[in-house]
Amino acid sequence: MKLYEVSYLNNDNVDVTEVYTEAEIIQEYWKYWYGKMVEKFGEGHEDITIENCIEDWVVVNWAVDVSIPI
Repeated sequence: MKLYEVSYLNNDNVDVTEVYTEAEIIQEYWKYWYGKMVEKFGEGHEDITIENCIEDWVVVNWAVDVSIPI
């Protein structure tokens, strides 16, 4: 299971770091991302995948893969 870390300043200018699993990313982002991809490419397009959804989320959130290799 891959883990991704996101850091940002909250409203109080405090540095916050959160770690997300791939499952959490999909649960949070898939519905929104899928809808946007269907608008752009059409239903059933080959680029509408879970992997691409996670990749886009990582880029948008400036996330870093913090998984520990097994």
